[in-house]
Amino acid sequence: MWAITSYFNPARFRGRLPNYRIFRANLGVPLVAVELSFDGRFELEEGDADILVQISGGAALWQKERLLNLALKSVPPAENHIAWVDCDVIFERRDWMHEAGKQLSEFNVVQLLSHQVDLNPEDHHTNFEYRHTPSSGQGIVSMVTETKAEVLPTPGRNRRSFAWGLAWAARREILQGHGLYDAMVVGGGTRALVSAMYGEFDRITEAFQLTPARQEHYLRWARPFHKAVNGRISHVPGRLYHLWHGKLENRNYAGRYQGLVDFDFEPTDIAIGSNGAWHWARSKPDLEKYLMNHFVNRAEDG
Repeated sequence: MWAITSYFNPARFRGRLPNYRIFRANLGVPLVAVELSFDGRFELEEGDADILVQISGGAALWQKERLLNLALKSVPPAENHIAWVDCDVIFERRDWMHEAGKQLSEFNVVQLLSHQVDLNPEDHHTNFEYRHTPSSGQGIVSMVTETKAEVLPTPGRNRRSFAWGLAWAARREILQGHGLYDAMVVGGGTRALVSAMYGEFDRITEAFQLTPARQEHYLRWARPFHKAVNGRISHVPGRLYHLWHGKLENRNYAGRYQGLVDFDFEPTDIAIGSNGAWHWARSKPDLEKYLMNHFVNRAEDG
């Protein structure tokens, strides 16, 4: 199994690179990383990934899924199982990749955790022996399986109740055939992914305040993806340590989409540039300022 991850740091937070290197040192599988620099200065170095792709230039918006779609292209062609993992997590299970491989012999998509542990600022300086630390939340697939829920839960302001993202894996043909939905420019791409897997399209329209054009753009991806996954979704039992990078409330999970409404964002406002990243297709200074402020206000260094 290979893993892919993305790295971009528009607000130049100091803590992102140390967190990345802790993640990389503990991952346990070969890694493709795609780093986007907005000013030509890169933070990752040779050795920070087995395959490191660095590109410069693009819009200061949420580029995570766009970069992951680029990373997919660099995974060796013989590899049939691909994990996409946030570059600020540590697996408690050292054999997570073997269990994921077993799951993917039967299922199409697998969340790579059953529970998460949100670490404190000082924790990542120790040795990750947190087996007695209570979990902060449950993985979304684990929760749905355990409770036999017929609909996905509605997130509150505290994300610790359950985890939409952090770490996933899928069969290569699923990812190559559809990619990840990458036009959630203020974040939320993983929730869009999960909702598509479970066929809950209308709830995304409401939660993300999608205009008709944004809804149509999402559904063109989501409906075929849902059909391809075909309900074959599972998870790897085990916990994931989530490295600290700022207070939860600074990320504005509940309110971040309102700015896209206020500043009239539509999918035609962005276009994929020659380097593969999102670029602005037309000038929208108020929206650009809003998105940059969103990154700065995350205050990830505390």
